[in-house]
Amino acid sequence: MTCQVFLSEKTQRDLDVFSDKIANQILADCARLADNPIPDGKRIKKLQGFMEPLYRLRAGDYRVVFKRFGARIDIVRVLSKPDFQKAY
Repeated sequence: MTCQVFLSEKTQRDLDVFSDKIANQILADCARLADNPIPDGKRIKKLQGFMEPLYRLRAGDYRVVFKRFGARIDIVRVLSKPDFQKAY
């Protein structure tokens, strides 16, 4: 199952803060979501306690929060690990 990955405006602003090398690594991990967006318990987990299902992708020292709607994946936020723990 191949999905389409979309970045929100907030995600694009989050990526602008990072260096090009880190942003490219995060975008490569997000592109891999298109092939396999199913939670596996290691890199991808479903976040608990939210009305709509949110998922977390671990991309090195950063966390990518995304929503899945059938064959569409919306990247909501890209945060460092400490910021992710505060927000989610």
